[in-house]
Amino acid sequence: MAKKLEKFPDRGKARYPWSEWLDGDPWELTKGEDFQCKPSTLRANAQTQAKKRNGRVRTAQATENGRQTVVLQFQRG
Repeated sequence: MAKKLEKFPDRGKARYPWSEWLDGDPWELTKGEDFQCKPSTLRANAQTQAKKRNGRVRTAQATENGRQTVVLQFQRG
């Protein structure tokens, strides 16, 4: 049965450390170590997070020997 809440529940901390990853330096992230989603999903989420910070993000995706990586670099403006 549905129940009414006093307030919207707090989601807690963010799943990924976007403030760290979007500091302007290039970051190489590895699936299974740094993120769990599809690399394309991480790239899309990075674009959204960059827009929230009034910038954009360069991304590249690679697979080598079964290891999937995404490289991110935030650019302001």
